[in-house]
Amino acid sequence: MTSYSVRESFFVRFCGLPASVLDELTRCRSWGLVEEIQALDDALNIDAESLKDALYSVIGGLVDSAVKPRLVALRRCVHRRRFPAKGEWGPSVARALPGEVAAQVEQWLIRMRRRESALAELFVNAEQETHEETRSLLKAATDPVFRHALSQASPALLDELLRLELAGQSKLRRRTAIGLTKFVSRAATKTSPYSTFTATAAGAWAAGTGPLFSSSGRDELRCVLELDRMVLEQTVNSLLAEGMPSNALRIRPNPSLNELDGRYTFLGRRPAEPLVAIRASREVRECLRIVGDGCTVEHLHSTLAARTPQRSAVVRFCEQLVRMGVLEYESPVPDQSERPLDDLIRFLGTTDSDRRRKVIPLLESLRATLRQDPSPTAVAPYREQQRAISSLVADIGQELGLDWPKADVLRKVAFHENAVRVGGDISCSSSHWRPVLDDLDVLRRWLALHDRMLPVRVAFTAYVGHRFGAGASVPFLALHEAVQADLARDDANCPSWLRPLRPFLQLSNPVPADELERSPVPSLSRLHRLRRESLETVLTADRQEDGVVHADPAVLTELSSQWPDWVRTPGSIACYLQPYTVNGELKAVVNTISGGWGKGRARWSRLLDQAGGRIHDVPRTDDDEHAPLLAEMSGTFGVSVNLRRAVAPYELDYPHTTSTRPDNERIPLNDLLVRHMPSGATIELWSRSKGRRVQPAHLGMMADPLLPPAARLLFAAFGQSYLLHPSLSLLKPREAVESSDVAFQPRIEVGRAVVQRAEWSAPIACVPQERAGDPDGAYLLRLAEWLRAHQIPRRCFVRLYATDGDWVSRVFVKSRKPMFLDFASLSMVAVFRNMTKEFSGRVGFEEALPDPSDPSPFECDGPRVAEFVVELTADGS
Repeated sequence: MTSYSVRESFFVRFCGLPASVLDELTRCRSWGLVEEIQALDDALNIDAESLKDALYSVIGGLVDSAVKPRLVALRRCVHRRRFPAKGEWGPSVARALPGEVAAQVEQWLIRMRRRESALAELFVNAEQETHEETRSLLKAATDPVFRHALSQASPALLDELLRLELAGQSKLRRRTAIGLTKFVSRAATKTSPYSTFTATAAGAWAAGTGPLFSSSGRDELRCVLELDRMVLEQTVNSLLAEGMPSNALRIRPNPSLNELDGRYTFLGRRPAEPLVAIRASREVRECLRIVGDGCTVEHLHSTLAARTPQRSAVVRFCEQLVRMGVLEYESPVPDQSERPLDDLIRFLGTTDSDRRRKVIPLLESLRATLRQDPSPTAVAPYREQQRAISSLVADIGQELGLDWPKADVLRKVAFHENAVRVGGDISCSSSHWRPVLDDLDVLRRWLALHDRMLPVRVAFTAYVGHRFGAGASVPFLALHEAVQADLARDDANCPSWLRPLRPFLQLSNPVPADELERSPVPSLSRLHRLRRESLETVLTADRQEDGVVHADPAVLTELSSQWPDWVRTPGSIACYLQPYTVNGELKAVVNTISGGWGKGRARWSRLLDQAGGRIHDVPRTDDDEHAPLLAEMSGTFGVSVNLRRAVAPYELDYPHTTSTRPDNERIPLNDLLVRHMPSGATIELWSRSKGRRVQPAHLGMMADPLLPPAARLLFAAFGQSYLLHPSLSLLKPREAVESSDVAFQPRIEVGRAVVQRAEWSAPIACVPQERAGDPDGAYLLRLAEWLRAHQIPRRCFVRLYATDGDWVSRVFVKSRKPMFLDFASLSMVAVFRNMTKEFSGRVGFEEALPDPSDPSPFECDGPRVAEFVVELTADGS
């Protein structure tokens, strides 16, 4: 009996290149020579130990013999592993030794000579293989789908490849080869969306005992172009700021506006989003009365002008209220508009501004260019389309006087492309997947304790109780205002109850674990103890001969059932999985677990809709009057990855965003109350108008720390954050992260779910570095010896963990993203040398699980690395 359900649809992200291209990059002759040299070294070490003792015994028995100094010299040669000089070995020296010892010396010399020749072969082979791998790289780069993505990711690199191709050349500059190797590795192993490097498809669960995975094989790769939302937002804002506002433009009150004690408070404009307060004067109050829930600018101006002969003064007064943020224009382009340029052009057609109208032809040309269907395999036409889009965007910026870069720079930021696969009829057997899904549900409950935002929620509960009183009910904006004021206090004016809470109320940096450990707040210190016990339960679980830690799901279920009520189990999670099979049994590596409720699903559903795909999904309804109101955040905040389909029954109406949803589905920010529950253990978000608890959901793909300040607080205190993420060191002890030597963390499995891959990490000082004049073969040998000494696998994902800079920069730095490397490939070794050359933090080596080249039942146009995204929701949520 399960306590959860899965959405009707799931999503699969397929890599753009088949994994087989990686095998073509790995000739393995040089690596074979490295392994032979290592084996010879092992044998020579054994020889040295044996011969050292044997020669010592012989030398000790010689008295006044002329051969004794020569045997001493021979023993020294064996110890130092160098060839004997003339006279240190020969027939006369051999006759002085017992027969078996002389034979051992001859065997030692054979191995020494073979090692010398193998090393010479290695240096020659390394150079040859580099040229061979370059040809394989160039072959991989001829894939039109790969070139399509490369034209967006690195147009300069593609230009260079095309020049070489035209000239019939196959020699790449070192920098070019490194860049190309990175892109090929990414396109074959990483499922992070970017152009056609990755394609997303939708699938549906099939009842019964059908195949683990099936597809019709008739899927089609299509591309969706989106004008960058920041470019669009700046364009719209510039046009609205031009001259008098259009009479057709709609205006409304700021949805965060609250009246209290004779003043209005509200959120100002982003990015600073200051808390603004003004006197609730008669004039402002009258303006707000006329505007109501929203009206046209013409209605507001004409109604006010009827009471005064000075219409210009009325307009200036209203404009002042807009600049302050009391009122806000509704953008003619709704945030989630699927045809934003249509909306903008239609609006501009109603204005009487010549400057606004002059932009219409440029916008029409941009619209027509964006609507051209970019074929994933027709690279040249797509490049022309890219140039046309960036040129038109640059012309629009110049016409409006915007401080934008030139067209060649805009080419990478003016629009975004996402690839999707449609028509594949993908399905998976729910019965085959059920054991894995059951284990994911165990993780949903167990990880609630380890939610990185749980200390914040506990601290906010204590804060509301102290600041406003037990059982208090306060407007959300009043809480936001109080928090900002209390964080701005200096220590001398900080009350004793507030001081230990402040580190958890600021959301700029994660709070160190020891802050939780030594907290005088009982619930926070208890949380630390519970977490410590929970992690000990997992980390001390059964470790089998393979070195894998196996945690029993039943034990974690029992453990989580004992936690206090303020450890709230997430109602819905989205799991990013890489499934694989072992002896026919399905397992899954869990890459990430985020909040659910449609996060990711809403984004990909929109893209697939735009590409003509079908989604097997049913919209969520608000049928259970006892369940919280699920409300997603309105707006995109100028970030394209926040574009999505509406999937929640309600929407939180956020300032300076524009929605098309009906009023009865929108909950303005000023409608939200924060209620301190009578038990004192939790706080809840409440809708005044609807009389129900609200579950806010950030369903865009923008990272939580980049949200505007009030939204960040809202989701930190009441939303759902990432429960498992590569950037969060949940199961890694601090001593491993800070070790001055190579630290090893084992693979950890909870049932059939892998929650941590095996990882080796080391300070950069421990990792072999380049030496001046080092041949490729010499560096490869040193690197291989180091990897072998620490049992680091040849094929792995490498991450660079920065140890300087603030938390946000460390988390979002590109070098932290995993790069698949096979150290048997000289091209990939060159990438590694380049990655670590001027780095100063820690280097992580993560096992490649599942290995990209392993046979897989999950195929899309051939074997490809695939990541599944599955949403689990608790019953009754």
